Amino acid sequence: MIRYIVLGSMLATAALLASAGRNDAFACNRTAGCTMDVLLEDYAMKHDGRMDEAIRAGRANVEAFRAYQQAEKAYEARH
Repeated sequence: MIRYIVLGSMLATAALLASAGRNDAFACNRTAGCTMDVLLEDYAMKHDGRMDEAIRAGRANVEAFRAYQQAEKAYEARH
């Protein structure tokens, strides 16, 4: 009985190890790879205004968070 358990666990481990690296970097197996895609996307964002829009949205988010913190502190001070 123990022999079957050990054999089954060995087969399961072998199957898991064999399938572990099958999908690694699946989208990045082109000549240029994902690094070039990231660089091109960064370049495009800088030149079509998406980066400026994202920066403005991020700043607005930080300002809203700080205003929320101040309101929360003021509320705690009153109660």
